[in-house]
Amino acid sequence: MDMVHAWMIAQRDLVLEGSAISRALDYSLKRWAALSRYLDDGAVPIDNNWAENQIRLWALGRKNWLFAWSLRSGKRAAAIMSLIQSARLKPRNP
Repeated sequence: MDMVHAWMIAQRDLVLEGSAISRALDYSLKRWAALSRYLDDGAVPIDNNWAENQIRLWALGRKNWLFAWSLRSGKRAAAIMSLIQSARLKPRNP
């Protein structure tokens, strides 16, 4: 990874300021410590796909569920969604 980091630094000096490549390199170099943290501990996942997959259905349905018609209904819907998602995380079929 040190070679990749050094290569990115060298490439940054060669690309035009403000280009898409320079912005991508700047983004990665600025966050290098966080991006390479998974190398320090094997238990740290390389990505957050698991967390994103857990909320994907709720994010996709947000527009469809926009109107709960009342605060009470909204709270009830949130409780039910939370219960269903918690059940899905358990080994049994909800």
